[in-house]
Amino acid sequence: MRRHAALFLFLFSFLIACEKDIPVEVTQESYAIPGEQFFPEGIAYDPYAGVFYTGSTVTGDIVRVNVRTIAAELFAPGAKQNRSFCTGMKLDHKDRLWVCGGDEGKVHLINKHGESEKIWDLRTLYGAGFVNDCDLDKHYIYFTDSRVQKIYRASVSGSPGDIEEWLTFTNQQIPYAATGTNANGIVLTPDGKYLIIVISSSGKLYRIDRASKAIIEITLNAPVTSGDGLWLDGNTLYVSRNALNKIFPVTLSNDYTSGGVGNGFGENLLFNTTIAKSGKFLLVVNGQLNRRPNPANPNPVPPVLPFTVSRVPIP
Repeated sequence: MRRHAALFLFLFSFLIACEKDIPVEVTQESYAIPGEQFFPEGIAYDPYAGVFYTGSTVTGDIVRVNVRTIAAELFAPGAKQNRSFCTGMKLDHKDRLWVCGGDEGKVHLINKHGESEKIWDLRTLYGAGFVNDCDLDKHYIYFTDSRVQKIYRASVSGSPGDIEEWLTFTNQQIPYAATGTNANGIVLTPDGKYLIIVISSSGKLYRIDRASKAIIEITLNAPVTSGDGLWLDGNTLYVSRNALNKIFPVTLSNDYTSGGVGNGFGENLLFNTTIAKSGKFLLVVNGQLNRRPNPANPNPVPPVLPFTVSRVPIP
């Protein structure tokens, strides 16, 4: 009997371990996000746990959604954690959630239990403007600033230290518009050599060498204006273009110096912001930020409720 019990426990543990290593596919055409004034922006997807996270640009709340049960729950409360604005976010290899604070100029680090681990005020430290999006590998995470010509960096390999002002650049290197959104989405190339960023106002893409910090404009056959979130899969860069309510593929050259913009895809998207990939689908945040109240437009067209994250087939 003891041998049978031991064998059963071994097989059970083995199956559980295997299940953790098998990505969970998204199951719904769309996932509802609770809250009539949520206005989501960022997304971080854990394919092995089968959950994604998205945050509010109004309350700073972060919800976790299970892609199998479709259940959405409050993961990290904004008010309790001194956060009223969430934009881009990424999970690191320690299951910690890094969250851009947008207009607050902050970066938040949240542990796997939903507890605030650390907050950096980059406005106080470096005069940050709008900390918009981020991407990472096992060593570093990088952050864009849509108003100030800087990229920030932090180590993710151990206990979080200070975030550094990793790169500053000029209008000769990357032109910034006086108004509107400039640097937005950011991705690391698979070989780890480069960062690619999109400038929403101009629709231009730039390649930044991580070693030398050299910057070049990626030559495109057409601009990707209103470019928001990015996802790089091999040499295909998916650009979420919010004002067009579509995702556009950009086929990049092997050295990431040029690219061809393809046809947009995605149905019924609503000012789509950031994206994540799950198998043959993209998870697309319908931010509806064009319907978000602001000082210049205090009474906009009401948002379509509920807020959603769409499952979009990749052509």
